[in-house]
Amino acid sequence: MAVSRRKKALVVGAGVAGLTAAALLAYSGYETTVVERSASPGGRAGRMERDGFSFDLGPTLLFMPDVFRSAFAACGADFDREVPLERVSPNYRLHFVDGRTLTIGSSLPETIDALERFEPGSSGGLLHYLAGCALAYDVSRRHLVGTRMRGVRSLLAPAVLSALVRSGAFRSLRRTAERAFRSGTVAAALSFQTMYLGMSPYASPELYRLLFFTEMGEGIFFPRGGIYMLVRALERLALSCGAKIEYSTTVRGVVEGGRGVRAVTSDRGEIACDVALFSADLPYVYASLLNEPRHRSTGMRHTPSALLIYAALERSYDGVAHHEFLMPADLRATCDDIFARRRFPRDPAIYLAAPSATDASMAPAGEEALYVLVPVPNADGATDWKSQTAEKVDGILKTIERRRFPGLRGRIRWMDVRTPQHFLEELNCSRGSAFGLSHDLLQIGPLRPDTRHRRLRNVYFAGASTRPATGLPLVTLSAMQTVERICEEIPA
Repeated sequence: MAVSRRKKALVVGAGVAGLTAAALLAYSGYETTVVERSASPGGRAGRMERDGFSFDLGPTLLFMPDVFRSAFAACGADFDREVPLERVSPNYRLHFVDGRTLTIGSSLPETIDALERFEPGSSGGLLHYLAGCALAYDVSRRHLVGTRMRGVRSLLAPAVLSALVRSGAFRSLRRTAERAFRSGTVAAALSFQTMYLGMSPYASPELYRLLFFTEMGEGIFFPRGGIYMLVRALERLALSCGAKIEYSTTVRGVVEGGRGVRAVTSDRGEIACDVALFSADLPYVYASLLNEPRHRSTGMRHTPSALLIYAALERSYDGVAHHEFLMPADLRATCDDIFARRRFPRDPAIYLAAPSATDASMAPAGEEALYVLVPVPNADGATDWKSQTAEKVDGILKTIERRRFPGLRGRIRWMDVRTPQHFLEELNCSRGSAFGLSHDLLQIGPLRPDTRHRRLRNVYFAGASTRPATGLPLVTLSAMQTVERICEEIPA
């Protein structure tokens, strides 16, 4: 009697989505192999360590821990044991050009008090605004990201359409914030967060005020040892479930057979598979690995990118919050520069992360691993990064010195820089976009590219540019939903 063979699953990419998918596939009985072109896991959530300094190269905070708990539990593991979390307090501090600061606390009473000190009377609209944020979050989890979307028809179901209308999918986020708060400055403080998912708050649907609820209602978290501890925990999880991981292996293309692929080609030869799951950037996969440069994902709206500076400071500063933002004088003008004019903003928005405020292990005692992120256009923009990077970095450091950290450049022991060109050339992100495809109204939920190839029936996708969306918890959901689909359509 013949013994049935386990299906071979191949996962391309060892980022958060790829490792999650690999663990789930292996746990579900597939003979699973992960191939990753880099020498270590992480992808956009990579790591740099030098001279006792540790830098998370991409995401610097963690939302929605229940998603990770579910992913680990689905593989019989305990997320909280594998990735101990610290709740960040305060959530973050905003610095405005008039010298005022606003601290968004980790609790509602703290934030109400801070708003009243910052702009008397402004806390009156906070509870109403937060209630709307909670509704948007609930609708999104129930109808857009929390369950697998099986097609555009699912978006047109009366209950879903009604929920989307109530939660603000067809209204402006910025206008809603301005109605809730008399102060335009406060409105900016409670709506600018979409910039860090690659969207302008002036063009975002009101639905995205859900981001403020994730901060205030659930909290902002940081794993002990940094975000990269999540990556390493997922790597351990995948290996413990039986997956194999091959680093320093570059995928070149696929070998088609019937209505699917029978192997992928790599610099180490062909790798046979019954199922192929690509977690690399989706437009890149279609254009470069599947040889479909005209796939609709390549022509969809892409998010902007980021200028990233990793500065090892030989002396830390006192009283620094883990997360701080230097707000521009005119947020709308800054957003117009980035999103409409596609040029380096004349007055940049600057995000600062000083992780030692929460976890002292991220830098030597008395020193700091300062992370700087500036939203900028992607590689299609007007900036010539090969010739202008040094100039742009120096300008950003001067602004930080003037507005927040006097003498900053004199304290830098060493620094490293990433630009949109790095996202394009080193991470294979289409157009150098840091966050994948945009999440505007015509590119949400089932309107995003499907998680399975239309013609190649055993080729699947997970990650930022497919369903449901971008961000660490959402690419984790993407992996979970795609593996659920694989298990239904091609059982192990």
